[in-house]
Amino acid sequence: MQGLRSSLSGEYLLVFMFCMAVIIGPVIITFFQFDLTYFPDCKTYLGLAHFDFNQNPVRRYRVIIPFSAAAINFLSGGVFARFAPSYFKGDYSLVFSFFLINTVLTAYFGLLIYRYCKAFGVNKTSAIIGALAMLTCRYTVYMAAFPLVDSLFCVIIALTLLGLKLKNTNMLLWVIFLGPFVKESFIFIAPLIFFFSHLDKKRLFFYFLVAGISVFLFRYLFDKYILVSVGSGLEADLSHLPNLIRNLPKLFSVPTLFKILMNLGLWVLVPFLALFIKPGWGRVLLKALDKYLIYFMISVLLQMLLSGSMERMFYLAMPVFCVVVALSVDELGKLYKSALK
Repeated sequence: MQGLRSSLSGEYLLVFMFCMAVIIGPVIITFFQFDLTYFPDCKTYLGLAHFDFNQNPVRRYRVIIPFSAAAINFLSGGVFARFAPSYFKGDYSLVFSFFLINTVLTAYFGLLIYRYCKAFGVNKTSAIIGALAMLTCRYTVYMAAFPLVDSLFCVIIALTLLGLKLKNTNMLLWVIFLGPFVKESFIFIAPLIFFFSHLDKKRLFFYFLVAGISVFLFRYLFDKYILVSVGSGLEADLSHLPNLIRNLPKLFSVPTLFKILMNLGLWVLVPFLALFIKPGWGRVLLKALDKYLIYFMISVLLQMLLSGSMERMFYLAMPVFCVVVALSVDELGKLYKSALK
């Protein structure tokens, strides 16, 4: 009994439940307003969950969450469908299965961000506030409510950054072998692990070789099974490369910058407040951040330019933004306590 009580009162479990509590209300409201016009990607993932593999060649290999949702839907035995409101559009039971998976993964993403903030030496309160910057973001709600795979990729991103910070081998191994199956853009994250992790380079080369062979074998067999041209998915991925130049002017347009700013919300004021109150805070902040985060932000920028939704890809940088918020809150707290003395 004592062991159960101890596990239920564990810090990380409490933070996970806190993350779930913060997002569940807005996510449920958005879930009940489910509409495919929000994200065309939803149609692909719902199709995969129905084992209809004739989907967009860029997205059709991202089967982990769709297959998991299909399994949950099957095991539910139609129970979820009984709760479907009359106005709901689509397969309620299957969409609800996606909702369950993505909500749990999104709350876990919040927990990882909390741990990442704490790894920079801030107190628990500052770390929670840092996580809140992600939990209250509009894309957090979409990611958890709709049939998407972004939640798992965000977990991969957070595990990468936390694994690098804590020099956690298990976290990085999970990322190396799972990441390529989650999303093709993992290729932008892989160099971060190879060049900046504590792992031996020879072992890393072997790990990435095995992971690469595994994912290409999977895609080869997948293409063979659905009777499409082998390598058509890779061709579709490479067709996005011209977007790097095409989207560059769009990146600096007022509408795009405004949408990116709306990802951050009023939380963006916290670092500016710290800069205003404490001269030189900017230099202290930059010194506190790890240098490899420069490469990480460049990789996020590349993904933004390749995508048709740049503000959505900017969301991948949320762990870094949350750390900046947490460090700023921590510093403001120290200043406030110092002023009271």
